[in-house]
Amino acid sequence: MEKLQCLICLKWFSHLGSHIWHRHKILAKEYKMQFGLSIKTPLISDQIKLKKQIAFNQDRKKYLDNIKEKGKKFQFKKGQYKKTYYSRESLDQAVEQLDKINARKAVNCPFCNMLTHHLESHIYNAHGYLKVKRG
Repeated sequence: MEKLQCLICLKWFSHLGSHIWHRHKILAKEYKMQFGLSIKTPLISDQIKLKKQIAFNQDRKKYLDNIKEKGKKFQFKKGQYKKTYYSRESLDQAVEQLDKINARKAVNCPFCNMLTHHLESHIYNAHGYLKVKRG
């Protein structure tokens, strides 16, 4: 039987998401962020996932009718509608990209003398001029 190890208490569980909520009082999303796991990483074993799929397929019409009846409100918890969580990998990648941008040499705009890393974008956005390539 496949089990998943809790990275907090190092015990093994088939349904890790349930354990971390009941034992450690943290949400699955917070757990994944704390340990740098992807948000898409499942916290249940393959056997539990298969059981859930079988149960869904047996009562598929009931589940789909319930979702259809309640609409999108059924899919979101109160207060969680617009929250976005990012994995540690995604955050590290974003920081790396920002570091590359900040490493570029800044230049002064010839129109307003503002220091900018993206002169062409600044001239277009701030002053409305387009760069025309001739040739």
